[in-house]
Amino acid sequence: MDLKKRVKSFLDDTGATVMAFCKKINISNTYYYRWIHGEVEFSKDICDRIETFLNEVYAK
Repeated sequence: MDLKKRVKSFLDDTGATVMAFCKKINISNTYYYRWIHGEVEFSKDICDRIETFLNEVYAK
């Protein structure tokens, strides 16, 4: 599953808000929405942070 789908699935599964997710990953809401709509690409560092966060959440 690609990263955008994993993030959307996480938000749907947990009921977490985009704002809370962005705070955990340390990015702005605007940056998140621009990424979701394909206007920007996240750096490798941000992608790694998201992957680590999602893996930790789903490991519990």
